[in-house]
Amino acid sequence: MCITKKELEKKIEEMRSLKALKEETENEIKALEHEVIFYMTENNLTEEITNTAKVTYKEQSRTTLDKKKLEEVLGDDLKPYEKTTFYSVLRIK
Repeated sequence: MCITKKELEKKIEEMRSLKALKEETENEIKALEHEVIFYMTENNLTEEITNTAKVTYKEQSRTTLDKKKLEEVLGDDLKPYEKTTFYSVLRIK
């Protein structure tokens, strides 16, 4: 599909407009999430069931590896344990 420079500019402007809308929507979602969290903590709840949803707010944990400490034990050569993923990125400023 070959487009003209004018069409490209139009698509970029549309993308910028949609990204601004996305950011505004994400901010509204975060505000609503904070209200739900406030409700859960105020009522000391970890689970609440409504007519349309099941809400849970619980602590969780994640375990990660400390790369610096691994280097202290295994040395600088951690290459055999690394995994690299490649992907293409489109940036428009």
